[in-house]
Parts: sequence; structure tokens; C-alpha cells
Amino acid sequence: MSAPRGKGTRSRDSAAKERPSRTGRFSALLGALALGLAVVAGRLVYIQMIVGPEYAAAAAEQRTRDIVLSPQRGFILDREGEVLAESVEARTVYAVPNSVADKPGTANAIASTLGGDPAAYLEKLSRDTSFVYIARKADVERVEALRALEISGLGFLEDSRRVYPSNELACQVLGFVGVDDEGLSGLELYYDDLLAGKEGRLIGERDTQNRPIPGGVAYEEEAVDGQDIVLTIDKDIQYQAQIALAEAVGQWGGKSGSLVIMDPRNGEILAMASVPQFNPNDFGSYDDSAYRNRPVVDTYEPGSTIKSVTASAVIDSGLFTPESMFDLPPTIEVGGRTIHESHDRPTVNWSLTEIVTNSSNVGSVKLGLALGPEGLYDYLDRFGLTEKTGVDFPGEAKGWLPTTDQWSASTIATVPFGQGVSVTSLQLARALSAIANGGSLVTPHFLRQVPDSPEIALDWSTESAIKPETAGAMRAVLTDVVNEGTGSAAAVPGYQVAGKTGTAQKARTDGQPGYAEGKYVASFSGFIPAENPSILIVVTVDEPSNAIYGGTVAAPTFARLARFCVEHLKIPPGAPVTGVSQPAGG
Repeated sequence: MSAPRGKGTRSRDSAAKERPSRTGRFSALLGALALGLAVVAGRLVYIQMIVGPEYAAAAAEQRTRDIVLSPQRGFILDREGEVLAESVEARTVYAVPNSVADKPGTANAIASTLGGDPAAYLEKLSRDTSFVYIARKADVERVEALRALEISGLGFLEDSRRVYPSNELACQVLGFVGVDDEGLSGLELYYDDLLAGKEGRLIGERDTQNRPIPGGVAYEEEAVDGQDIVLTIDKDIQYQAQIALAEAVGQWGGKSGSLVIMDPRNGEILAMASVPQFNPNDFGSYDDSAYRNRPVVDTYEPGSTIKSVTASAVIDSGLFTPESMFDLPPTIEVGGRTIHESHDRPTVNWSLTEIVTNSSNVGSVKLGLALGPEGLYDYLDRFGLTEKTGVDFPGEAKGWLPTTDQWSASTIATVPFGQGVSVTSLQLARALSAIANGGSLVTPHFLRQVPDSPEIALDWSTESAIKPETAGAMRAVLTDVVNEGTGSAAAVPGYQVAGKTGTAQKARTDGQPGYAEGKYVASFSGFIPAENPSILIVVTVDEPSNAIYGGTVAAPTFARLARFCVEHLKIPPGAPVTGVSQPAGG
């Protein structure tokens, strides 16, 4: 029996109605899927095409380490090969902060091995960076103790650290270097190009544990070590110079002091000292004033020491001889200014030699007047007092001497005995060297040799200042200063010493003209043996308070060091100086 017709008809109609509904849902699903794919594709385009380079750079920064490889700085040696400055093995510690899991614990571990404040290390470990220095140029044993803890995120580099084995010895001459091994002062700065070498570079990819990624980008340029340099400095003489100068400054209540010991034949500086001193191994603990290499960078009015130049000038120009006689009143007036002697005396009749021997201001004025402004200036220029010495040291001062068109009516009277002109101790040493060596102006210098580069030519220029016969005559005059005059405390038993005392007033520093009350620079400059000098010494003590005269304050220090030098260098006494005139009076 067949099914009722009406029921079958209704089923077909219902199925027909359901088909469009299913098709719509499928279309909607397909549309949603297409939209999702479009969003994903758009996002991929944005990431890869628009911000992709930025993300790639960030990723490269996270996994790439760019590290500077420090070269070993060259050694500085004295003339006998003794080490004055060296670079010793050290380690540098760095961190990748994102790779350090326990930052407080790591900070404490670093502090316990390397020393220092855990809080400072924690601050470094908390930075948002892929590389940070933890400690630079640290002690090898301490760093190895830290390495043994195998802390994730810490890295270690071989490095070197600058050390000055003799501490304060030649401190102002040597100077010091910064944390990046660059010279900051002294010869470390002047010869930085030779000493520093060339930095290397290491670039490599590392994982989050700071391990090299096999096949990752790598680049390495090896560092080139610096060159050693040999100085003219004699370590033993330098030590004695610093001790003697410090004691002189202390004994006489001085503010500071400076000292130069030089070979006048070639300009080699055997020692150079300044007080106060500092330790370059810990230079940050000292005031900047201790860094000053005073013989090179400080100027002062030389006072009577310049009388040797004035006397040389009148002899060299043919105006007078050491035996020429002068009537000298107690005072002399020039250009409205009255010039006095350092000690009262009656009118005397003295030779040129006696003028220098007794350090007469009035006599020096007469010598200057005979030369005239142009003649006096010309000889001061010949003796190098209008220019820098050319020493191989940074920051050299030139001193001051106005050209004659700037002179007042009284300048011709003051300059001959050392007022109205300023010099450095090294300028004075250079000028005196022309008398000591037979008339040549040498170039003072510290560099003696560059062992690894013998092709470097060390050519220190010389020029003529005075005639050889003038120099010989002046050596005799200056010998008389020590034998019979104001420089007797500079005498060395068994040797003839030539030299000149200086007691110079200090100019006011408050902007007012004139000289400061009770402030002096005491000095002595001389050479030994007088007939054939190989040692020249200039000693200055600034603002001594227990005595003021150069013959009292500075001459004994000269004698002490001259005695050491001739013994240390095995210098024979030499022949007696000829032509020394005997004073007729005074």
C-alpha cells in the first residue's frame, strides 16, 4: 500500500528549503577564512617588508658582540734599560644582562671576588642592553676566581694594565694613561702614537648563554702592540734628584720646587723633578697641581741667574772683557727708577768678573746700558729666551720677554739682572748649556732610542749662540762665582764648579703692578766639571720662608746632586779652569 501523497510532498519541500541555508553558512565560513588569510598575509607583509629590517637589526644586536681588543702598550725604559712604565697582564669582565638569571646573586658574587659595591654591579646587570663592562683591567687572580663560578651571562677578555714599578719616580715626566690606555699627560701623552699600538676588533654571533654560534658572523682584526721607548733619564740620578729637591723644599719652607739635570753637550735630560709629587699608579687621588712638570710648564722671573747671559753678551759683542773695570755707585737711576743692590755697600771699582761674582745689580745695569735695548734683546734671543726649547714634552711654556718696541724707559735697566722677563727652568738650562759646551744652543730632550724602529731618526738640532772663546771666558767667570762669590755652597771637593745664584722677587698676582711682599724664587744654575762640563743642574725653590737667597737655599742641593752625578757616572775632575780672574775687592 502506497504512502499518503501529502506527507511525501512535504519532505521534498523541506529539503529544498534547507539547501540554501547550508550554502550560505559555507560561503560565510569561506569568506571568514579568506579574510583571516588576508589579515595574516597583510601582517606578514608588514613584518617582512615594513618593520622587518628593524626587527632584523634588533635580533642581530641581541646576538652580536662587537668588542675592542686592546693592544699591549709599549714599555718606557730609562737609559740603562730599567723599566719605568710597563703593561702587565689583566682581565676585563663584561656581562650580557638579559642572560643573567640571578642578578642580585651575581652582583654579590662579583663583589666578593673582584671587590667593590654589589649595588653598583647590580645597576649594571639591570641595564637594558646586550653588553656592559663589569670591570676593566682587573687583577688576573681575582677574575679567574670569578670565572670559576661559571655564572651564565658573564664574559671575560684578556687585557693589560699600566703599571709604574717605582711609583713616584719621574712621575711628572712619565705622566699616566686612562682606562682605554690612551696617554693623558707627560711622555705617555707626547709619545702616545709610538706607545699605544693599534686596537683590534672582534665581532661574533653568540647565543643567550654567550656561546659562539657555529657558522655565525665573525670578524677579527688583531691588535698591534705598541713600541718600547728608551729615555735619556737615569733612574738613579732621577731618584736622588727627587729626594734632594723634596728635602730642600721642606727644609726651607718652600711652596714648590723644580730641578733639571742635563748633559749640556747634547741636551739629554738625565733627571727632571718637581715638588709636590704624585703616584701615577693612583693618580686620581691627587690634586691636579701635583701633575705639573714645573721645569717645562712653569715660568718665573730668573733674577740674578740671567746675569751670566748679560755678561756673555758684552764679552761676545767685544764691548768688554772679564778684566774690564767699572766704577759702581751704591745705586743707579734709569728711566725714573732707582736700582739698588741686594745688600748695602759703598762705591766700588769692580771688574766684570767681580760684578758677576758678587751678583751686582748696578753693575749688570751698566752692562745692559752698554749693549742698548736692541743689543740686549738680540743676545737674549740668541740664548733661546724668546722661544720654546723644543723639548719633546706636551704643554711647554715659552716664558715672556717683550720686544723692544714695548720696553719702558727702565726696562733696559731691569732685564739685565732678571726682572721684567720670565723663563722656565728648562729655558735657563738650555741658555746655560751654550756657555758650558762652547757656544752651542742644544735642544733638551727625553727620547734616546726606539729599539724596535731603528730607522726613526732622532735629530735634535743645535745652533750657535756665542763664540767658543766667549764661552770659555764665561766658564772662568762662573767658576769664580763658586770659588770666591755668592755660590760657594755649590762647591764639590776635588772638582771645579761653575754657576750662578739667583734670588728673584715674585710679581704680584692680584692684578696690581710691582712685586709681592716677601715672596721670592731662590735658584742656582751651574755645571761640572767647569772646564769640560758633562753635567748641568738648575735648582729652584719657590717661595722659601726660612731663607730667601739662592746661595743658601738652592746651591747646597746643586752640590749634593753634582757630587752624586760625578761619582755615579765616573766623571773625572778634569783640568783646572784657566783664566779665572781673582777679585780685587768687595
